[in-house]
Amino acid sequence: MKLKSIISFMMLLAAVLHISAQKKPNILWIYSDDISLELSCYGNPDVKTPNLDMLASQGTRYTKAYTTAPVCSSSRSSIITGMYPTAINSLDHRTINKMELPEHVKPVTEYFREAGYFCSNMDKSFKKMGKTDFNFLTKNIFDAIDWQDRDKDQPFYAQVNIKYPHRDFDYDKDNPIDYKTVTLPACYPDHELIKADWAMYLESIQHLDHVIGNIIQRLKDEGVWENTIIFFFGDNGRPHLRDKQFLYEAGLHVPLIVYNPFKPEKNKASTKLVSIIDVTTTSLDLAGIKVPEHMHGKIFMGENSEKREYIYGFRQRCGDAPDNIRSITDGRYKLIWNRRPDLPYMQLSSYKRLQYPAFTVYKYLHSKGELAAPFTNFMAEERPEFEFYDLKKDPMEFNNLSGSLKHAKKEKALKCQLISALKEFEKGMVEEDEATITKAKEGSVAWFTKAMAKEGYTGKISDEEMMEFWYQKLLNKSFK
Repeated sequence: MKLKSIISFMMLLAAVLHISAQKKPNILWIYSDDISLELSCYGNPDVKTPNLDMLASQGTRYTKAYTTAPVCSSSRSSIITGMYPTAINSLDHRTINKMELPEHVKPVTEYFREAGYFCSNMDKSFKKMGKTDFNFLTKNIFDAIDWQDRDKDQPFYAQVNIKYPHRDFDYDKDNPIDYKTVTLPACYPDHELIKADWAMYLESIQHLDHVIGNIIQRLKDEGVWENTIIFFFGDNGRPHLRDKQFLYEAGLHVPLIVYNPFKPEKNKASTKLVSIIDVTTTSLDLAGIKVPEHMHGKIFMGENSEKREYIYGFRQRCGDAPDNIRSITDGRYKLIWNRRPDLPYMQLSSYKRLQYPAFTVYKYLHSKGELAAPFTNFMAEERPEFEFYDLKKDPMEFNNLSGSLKHAKKEKALKCQLISALKEFEKGMVEEDEATITKAKEGSVAWFTKAMAKEGYTGKISDEEMMEFWYQKLLNKSFK
């Protein structure tokens, strides 16, 4: 027998012995920062994601999975507890006045620990603690960085947190993407800066896929691939204008791929509605742990699977951009409730002005009268209180049907459901006072000023200067 065959046989034998000795499955959550459905297994032709495609071919790809909030700290606080962020006072992004969790609520790691699991959290290097970013006071949520530190035959619950494709984007020198050939989603104007930025986003996703390959190989090398249930998902939608931090589809709609070696469903696509807090409850259930009654998540796979009727979305202050938005969808129709309709869509966001070229492109083109409809809708000084969309006919959410007689019955039904649900979900929410909001605004503006000073820009920076900044950075040429 050849040496290579002997090694493969020994690894397989070790894996079999490990599975029989351990008895309980390992649970692995792989987080991606700021991503929507831009993977080749979800139909995007411009990006190469062979490792995620392989994972999807060995499991189930969910096409209607959503986070509870369109920004990382709120969403991650929600996922680690299985609760909507309002119920645990964790909706304001990177909450300044952090509080303890409600007495009856615990991070999911506590339930895994009680069941004998080892809980770890690593970043893409496998050497550092991974991102947490919770909006509540915490301590000792994880046992260690690496699951290898567990006792022999002890099952693990682990997170691998991958920064890609969070901004700043990283070029993929091995597989570059020509921005001139990419297909932009129809929600963006066809502008060369936006296309160049989009190409870099896709290249960052290719870096993500490379890390996924490393994780898969490590699981196989350690003989735990066949004993580990994997959940891959995004913490919130893609980092582009009108997406991240908003409750439109691209702010909440994320990929979700599940590999379950115990009940394999190869290359399956599921259209069932899933909230990412359902990953929390489903993980507990698959590990044989009773799901606490207070959790808002539902079990979406396995013998105890439940049907979800609605997806809820939540947005409050993000950086120096205060807001108050809620949403509900049944998978076909979407209702967005702007509870601060006096605020413009394009209110100052220092984060977006610094890192989103489209933020400046929209403002500059609009000032020149060169921004075409329907993109001009996003420049309105005020917003409608309610937005209502038919996602099947209008996936870009441009045609607001709120007030339409034809859709009045459906809009009323979703509105009543949302208002009723919020009475329960918002019980634990404490709104920030003006002093806290002012502090957040001052901090964000100072961050922008310091970052631009490093680039040689000081004082009040005009939109034209920002256009020059982006042309130099993305296209290596002058704006004029």
